[in-house]
Amino acid sequence: MFRQSELRRQLEATERELANQKWVFERFLESPAWRMTYPIRWLARQARKIASPSGRGRRDSRQAGAPGEGIGSEQILKPSPGAPSIDGPPSPRTGEGSPVKELLTTAYRASLHNFLSAEIPLRLPRSDNPEISIVLVLFNRAELTLQCLRSIAEHGFERLEVIIIDNASTDETGKLLDLVYGATIIRNTENRHFVLAVNQAAREARGEFVLLLNNDAQLLPGALRSALKTIGQDSGIGAVGGRLVMLDWSLQEAGSIVWRDGSCLGYGRGDDPFAPMYMFRRDVDYCSAAFLLTPRAAWQRLGGFDEAFQPAYYEDSDYCARLWERGLRVVYDPQATILHYEFGASNMPNAIDLQIAHQKLFESRHQKWLSNHQTPDPDAILPARMKKDGNQRLLFIEDRVPHPWLGSGFPRARSILLSLVTQGFFVTFYPLTQFAESWDSVYSDMPDEVEFMAGYGPPLLESFLRYRHRYYQTIFISRPHNMRILERILSAHADWFRDTTLIYDAEALFAGRELTLRSLNADVVSQHEAEKILEEEIALARLADIVISVSESERKEFEKHGIKNVHVVGHSVAPDLTSRTFRQREGFLFVGAIHEEMSPNGDSIIWFLERIFPIIRAKLGHSIPLTIAGVNTSDRVRQLAAAPVRVTGQVPDLTSLYDSARVFVAPTRYSAGIPQKVHDAAARGVPIVATPLLASQLGWTDGSSLQIAGNAETFAEKCIQLYTDEALWHRLREAAAERIRTECSPELFDERLRSVMEIARSSAWNNK
Repeated sequence: MFRQSELRRQLEATERELANQKWVFERFLESPAWRMTYPIRWLARQARKIASPSGRGRRDSRQAGAPGEGIGSEQILKPSPGAPSIDGPPSPRTGEGSPVKELLTTAYRASLHNFLSAEIPLRLPRSDNPEISIVLVLFNRAELTLQCLRSIAEHGFERLEVIIIDNASTDETGKLLDLVYGATIIRNTENRHFVLAVNQAAREARGEFVLLLNNDAQLLPGALRSALKTIGQDSGIGAVGGRLVMLDWSLQEAGSIVWRDGSCLGYGRGDDPFAPMYMFRRDVDYCSAAFLLTPRAAWQRLGGFDEAFQPAYYEDSDYCARLWERGLRVVYDPQATILHYEFGASNMPNAIDLQIAHQKLFESRHQKWLSNHQTPDPDAILPARMKKDGNQRLLFIEDRVPHPWLGSGFPRARSILLSLVTQGFFVTFYPLTQFAESWDSVYSDMPDEVEFMAGYGPPLLESFLRYRHRYYQTIFISRPHNMRILERILSAHADWFRDTTLIYDAEALFAGRELTLRSLNADVVSQHEAEKILEEEIALARLADIVISVSESERKEFEKHGIKNVHVVGHSVAPDLTSRTFRQREGFLFVGAIHEEMSPNGDSIIWFLERIFPIIRAKLGHSIPLTIAGVNTSDRVRQLAAAPVRVTGQVPDLTSLYDSARVFVAPTRYSAGIPQKVHDAAARGVPIVATPLLASQLGWTDGSSLQIAGNAETFAEKCIQLYTDEALWHRLREAAAERIRTECSPELFDERLRSVMEIARSSAWNNK
């Protein structure tokens, strides 16, 4: 019986997951960004067909690396080795003469011809008090300049000025500039080349920040605002660079590496620009001046580009190195995305000779700074990709990106993640559930500096760990089913983890939840079988160096089974009581993500709707409202939720619901760990009726901090009593809030986790 119900639940969950992924994929295809880039993708496909002998071309990189297609190669987990230098020869796909560039150049020239023929002015923003001064240096290639200027005009950012230097162009650039309104245009009588012309333009800048932008680059939506937000977060940031994407929609660079000999590498060149390793913000050695935002004050202090690097090459590397030498950071921001033609602004026959000469000059100027850099080596790319690459690298393995609205332990996982980042750890977060989620969604409530390996899941975990073995000092893994996945890899490759501290965050003892569920389903479990189920779960903890439990009672259970070094890290919740009075509130509130009907939340709200709420309505009136908040994929819940029951679905901010509800209900009949929903309701000042199971997990007693009831009739009576007794309501509200202050303070949470991590550091040091 239990086996059949379990299979049915798995089937229902799978069907819902497929439906959800289809919905996400359709929304992505309908998105403005996807539609906007269709011409580029179409042209790229045509170019690949032309270039491919078979006429079919290579597969799109996003398809080739798509999770769930059985791709087992670890190559998709590695950044491309790239070219020897960011200023090296063009790649075969996007270099001069490539099919992609030929097709787009033809289209751009046709667009320029139409623009000049129409003689309709192109108006650029011009602010009296600009925040950003965009610097553009031109030498011919009017067709590229037009696309660049249009991207600025259409960007929707008004607090800027555009300063254009025309280095005596001989093509239609002059005619184009005659139709450009709003820019400061300086027409040189000779070609002063890039370095001198940039310095010339920057002297005219009035903005707080100067943006160096190549005329063969196009701003994609949100680039300016994101870079501006990043640079404004810390006065110690000296420059922000963006994610440069080439015309075939492959990556040019996601920040750049400077090797000890002064040579440079564009990180990720040729890879999928949406791969996880390129989607997080980090400090880097330098970013290309194709898009580089810097404070005007810093630019002036350093004297702009060093004119020893005239006419071009290594001037941006040198500028970023000088920022670092003065204690200012250079930051890569993946949300500042730029479409880059690349080499469209360069026309120097001696480019290779200049690069070699300027590399030697750069190396001689920055010997001390370079002395701590890696030597050129493909195996050194991973540690070299981040400027601040210390000894605190941590791999966090969980089910999903821990959005708080998911419930089910994810709010606590998010609190742990935030605390680790605050403590100075660089965190790679590896979700084992292959859930389709946009990058905007991933980072909507997550730290930008965390690397999320979203979408790779169990099939690629072994390859990921093979490539990154010995990179992480600590692996932090949550939940027993994830530990079982890691256990197989640990058994086969113990040498990968020799110098790594393994922390197992049990999150909860799930064996108790399983046994309670089986009891509810009248599935008889012998004492021997129950002990075996519990022992199998606890045995997983023996693989770890450190074990984290969510409660003192579960810590004791681990220790009873011989597990040592167990530490309690509960919830991080701060009291923030909503303001409405007892008489200003009405109705009942249930909060919880309902991913399937027989999940703890699904079972509890169905039990409440079928057995408890009818009794409450008979006593208090049939119009008494009930709000069910949280993700809901249960058809049964929707069927039962007739008026006055309201099912809201996902709610980004629950404040208004907590402020309007009079009583919070937590009718959970089986679960594990500590109920975050009860802590959250208490912190927001909504008195609670809960089951004995939840009360025992909390260690709270009936009538002191909440109301407790075990059967439907008693639960309804307790709800009615709390709903109608104002004095009781106030007493429980204040008592529960005080429990939150003493048991769940963020300071206590951080202190406990910090203590665990100190032990982990000591363990890692002793392993060396």
